[in-house]
Amino acid sequence: MNITPVVKTSLNTVSQATAAKVLPVWKNFAENDTRQIFEKFHYQHKIFGNLEITIQKRENEFNRWVIEIKNALNKNFGKEIIAIDKDNNTMTGFDIIVEPSYRKKGFKFGELLRLFSVMEMHKNNCPSIKIYSKHTAVYFHSKYKFIPCNRAFADRNRILESMANDFYPEFDDLVQKAKEMLKIAKETKDNPEKQRALCVEANNLTREYINRALQKEKEPEIKHPFNYGMDMILTRENVEKNKDFYNNLFEKHGIDYKI
Repeated sequence: MNITPVVKTSLNTVSQATAAKVLPVWKNFAENDTRQIFEKFHYQHKIFGNLEITIQKRENEFNRWVIEIKNALNKNFGKEIIAIDKDNNTMTGFDIIVEPSYRKKGFKFGELLRLFSVMEMHKNNCPSIKIYSKHTAVYFHSKYKFIPCNRAFADRNRILESMANDFYPEFDDLVQKAKEMLKIAKETKDNPEKQRALCVEANNLTREYINRALQKEKEPEIKHPFNYGMDMILTRENVEKNKDFYNNLFEKHGIDYKI
């Protein structure tokens, strides 16, 4: 599966109003390193005008790269730190941060960062992006098709406890399942095989809980918060399955890419 360019344009910037698109240009990470990073991308924001999206190696840090959104005055609007393993192309996402003044105001800086990390994933043939999501960002990542993938028993139990404490009637069936899983976890604490199987079941339940909350609420983190963070993953398979979703976002932001 490859992401292939549509029609290359000579424009250096793009107007979201006219939906003109700009094709990212790629280069090797370094000499004798075939991993790919995009060159400086010129982006026309409907409010903030000309912005630059870049990726650069973090100084004095092993295999850490930062994707940043800045203006011509070097003002930072948001960034994400990633790593792509050279030997097996495993990709890990670390912090994704939008400056506080620009959060939840429709500026879509978090969405832009996510789209560029997805492009990095595909350009480098990575099988997935793995992250640890803060509890406050679980729903954000879920909107872009990340799913829970917890393996640690203690983390699993803390997430189940969060769901078990939901008091909204329309979630009662999921609450009861969470409580039952906590009971089983306690009763089988000395059985590693059953504990591992319960992690799979809990991940599935958490995914169902998240999806329902996203469907019912504009800001699900308010009524259905998680008290703890969790491991999450976005697979190439899931990106391919949801290609129309991503392609529509690329189109909306004037990024000349197709999945």
